[in-house]
Amino acid sequence: MRYRIAGLACVLGLVLAFISSGCGVTNSGGSSVTTSFYTETSNTTPVFEPASTSTSSVRPSAASSLSTEEWGSGNPLYSVYYSLREFISSRDEGVVDRSNLYKLLIDVDNVFSGLSSSAVTITEQSITPPFDQLQAIVCDKAYNDTSGKRAIAMKETTDEVNAIITWIWSDTATKEEYGIATITYNKVNGNITVDMTYSVDYDLSDTATDYNTRCYVTGNAGTNTFEFKYIVGNNTIVAKGVSKGEGNYMLFKYAGPSVDERYIVVEGTADESFFSAQNSSPTQIYTSADDLPATVAAYKDWVVSTEAFTADDMVTDISTLNVGNDHEGTIYINHN
Repeated sequence: MRYRIAGLACVLGLVLAFISSGCGVTNSGGSSVTTSFYTETSNTTPVFEPASTSTSSVRPSAASSLSTEEWGSGNPLYSVYYSLREFISSRDEGVVDRSNLYKLLIDVDNVFSGLSSSAVTITEQSITPPFDQLQAIVCDKAYNDTSGKRAIAMKETTDEVNAIITWIWSDTATKEEYGIATITYNKVNGNITVDMTYSVDYDLSDTATDYNTRCYVTGNAGTNTFEFKYIVGNNTIVAKGVSKGEGNYMLFKYAGPSVDERYIVVEGTADESFFSAQNSSPTQIYTSADDLPATVAAYKDWVVSTEAFTADDMVTDISTLNVGNDHEGTIYINHN
């Protein structure tokens, strides 16, 4: 229970900070939406607390062949930690970027709360997101906020809320950040699935994007069980397990340009210090799935057999959005 309460308190502060930060998100129409996808997802997936000296670098031991490289951005093992790093606005705004799942979910929550009351009734239909690799969602409301560069399609009942949420942030005239998310959440049993793409275009003279991320999570907020896939640049992650609690474990498969495919066994109490220590003196990193311990036997088959995301699974060019309909090349929702 303390995880849920702490998560909710955290996200309320984060939402207020984000709205006041000038990012173009407003609560349109005083929405009474109380569902927080940030909170429910953080109860599902691991939330790795940063070390008190999180900006320092820990160099790996030269004696170990499993050690990777300096602890920090670009290190594939660091991406495992950073993708699920705890995000607290007052501490981390301007430090943690949107390759972090939880910072992206703040965007999702704010677009959802800001636009859900503006969504108008449409004929119930299955809607394909602007990036068609994301799951189609059955919706009965939608709204394209072209002035605010945001959009939503959704269906909410007493038991469930399902939505497609899209946005563009721009803090300079020469850069745009594109986000597209699909969410399915069962309020009764706590099942949640989030699938998101995020891209940054630093050169608006063409349609190619320059920095790209895709993240997918499905699981249950009550049992803390989850499955996770992630890619940023060329660093990839596949994971499954129980995200919280002593004696509970997760299995991560990760790879990157400087590291061939490896596995790391992570306990539900792990934080950044665990990952930085493994980077320096690995004891829970494996190069062969055959050597994995019994503590992750229940997750091994799924993690080993699940293919990692590739560049084809990300929005690397804006021209691939809404192909074949009136909103081609945009983040807006196409519906009848």
